[in-house]
Amino acid sequence: MTTPNTLQRREFKYLISEHQADQLRRYIEGICTVDPYAAHTGGRYLIDTLYLDTPWLGIYFATIENAPDRYKLRIRNYPSLGGGPVFFEVKRRINETIIKTRAHFRGEWAHMLVDASPETLAGIDPKQRKGVDNFICYFHRGPMLPQAIVRYEREPYFSTIDDYARVTFDRNVSYQRVSELTLSPDTDHWTLMDDPLSQRGLGLEGSAVLLELKFTNVVPSWMRNMVHTFALQRLAFCKYTRAIDSMRIVPSERVARAGFRS
Repeated sequence: MTTPNTLQRREFKYLISEHQADQLRRYIEGICTVDPYAAHTGGRYLIDTLYLDTPWLGIYFATIENAPDRYKLRIRNYPSLGGGPVFFEVKRRINETIIKTRAHFRGEWAHMLVDASPETLAGIDPKQRKGVDNFICYFHRGPMLPQAIVRYEREPYFSTIDDYARVTFDRNVSYQRVSELTLSPDTDHWTLMDDPLSQRGLGLEGSAVLLELKFTNVVPSWMRNMVHTFALQRLAFCKYTRAIDSMRIVPSERVARAGFRS
């Protein structure tokens, strides 16, 4: 069931080259339009996501072990858009189905999460309260600790012929380790996860582009045709677990810095 603060969907992921991204962009012309939030930022925007996990990395291990019922706890903002709220998200996966609850909050969000007193929560927008309460429940159940901020540049499209279908191209997927509740990362210390070294063996030239196809229960026919036409090979790609993997086993020769425009 989908409500204003809950979205139920499925998503397929692929690693592709820039050349393939150009081909796919042309393919979806007339079917999709640029996300209006990206229309004023050159068709792309940055996403910063703070991932939380237990001290023993329970969420990480549930994901890499492909647990049939698992979730991720994350806090997100969009630095390219400027001055916006933060978004609290619980992304639960039950087999192939994604159930995402999302609520936004303006103000001292870190204090609100830790304190979570009735007085602190009293001023929350009533439309967002259920989603915030759900996030706080997960946060204090853990206990949950900050593990990593993941940043990437997204090129997003919406279908104009379906109730809900999205195509996104993510680039410059990078992370940095954090130990505090913050969405103000150190701008000089990003480690790339989609550079040629990290993706060696995939047969791609240059950095990879992460393609995501998102839809409700039934795959739109045009998405099926696109996957078949371009012989796209679906894979599992979790930005959070890739970041943790990179922290645990970092190739010594990798260049560990990336430049982003804010």
